Amino acid sequence: MSRGKKILLGIISFIPLLLFIIYLVTMVAFIIGFVREVDLHGEPQDFPFGEAAGIVTLIVSSVLLGLLSLGVMVYFIVHAINNPLINRDERIIWILVFVFVGMVTFPVYWYLRIWRSPDANPSTA
Repeated sequence: MSRGKKILLGIISFIPLLLFIIYLVTMVAFIIGFVREVDLHGEPQDFPFGEAAGIVTLIVSSVLLGLLSLGVMVYFIVHAINNPLINRDERIIWILVFVFVGMVTFPVYWYLRIWRSPDANPSTA
């Protein structure tokens, strides 16, 4: 794999974590806004238009997070299965970690098994 492809794959492996952070920040901001509204008025008022942007951001980030995480997980599972440098036991461990831990392990796998692996053609690096 060329150095450029490794860098692109590294960026893609970090995007789910970034989207998760955006999702959490939006969710916390939405909850804090709702709690403040209840504190000010004693009960939630009509749905304010300003909160619609927060909900749209929440929905878009969660859909992108789910789709991208699934795609990266499938790619890394296939890469782990087809990687001749990984023995059978480690292959099973990586697959289980991808399934149960998820996006936290994408950058770890990318660094250990893609970035640090030898290039197929060192002259293009």
